[in-house]
Amino acid sequence: MRRLLALTAAGLMGAAATMAVAPHDGADAASSAQAPAVLKVGDRVSVQGQPIGCRIAVQDGETVVDCRRAGKLAGSYGTMLSARKATVVRYRSDTVAKVVYTATHGGGARRCK
Repeated sequence: MRRLLALTAAGLMGAAATMAVAPHDGADAASSAQAPAVLKVGDRVSVQGQPIGCRIAVQDGETVVDCRRAGKLAGSYGTMLSARKATVVRYRSDTVAKVVYTATHGGGARRCK
């Protein structure tokens, strides 16, 4: 179970990072000469044809990439990635989420109960 959570978290965070730097025209990032997008607090990105997106926000004093699915959040998962840590949350409602997994870059990780 712990491995599954770690893999899920890594996959979600990788997807978020890819969305933030991928070309906006849908071209293959590896073959594109376009510079990565530079985002600032308040910016939002979405994936064409998919009900997911990310926003750049400040949480607990840190700038984070906050990614989640569009629409109803209750029962879904989201990720928050900062320069210091990565967090996976499960939404209990559209406004309340519980941290289910957290990890520090270059440090440890833990599943939350």
